[in-house]
Amino acid sequence: MEAEDILTATHKLEESGMTRSQSEAIAKTIVAAVEPLATKADLESSIDSLKEQMATKADLDSGLKSLKIWFLIILLGLVGPLLAIAAL
Repeated sequence: MEAEDILTATHKLEESGMTRSQSEAIAKTIVAAVEPLATKADLESSIDSLKEQMATKADLDSGLKSLKIWFLIILLGLVGPLLAIAAL
């Protein structure tokens, strides 16, 4: 809540019959309650940051391809010993 909005709210409360001290107390209470809340800009910034950290489909495809290659290398490395055991 911006200072201009607080002043406007305080004046409206005074116009409705509240004293200045009552209207200021209410405005201060509202500001204290609203101030720690995230703004739309805060949320958009957080979402943008998360998007930058997320893996893309190309990243996942590349990782899967590498995993397949390593799996194949491991399997090929096991073929010789398995054939030797089978020959016994």
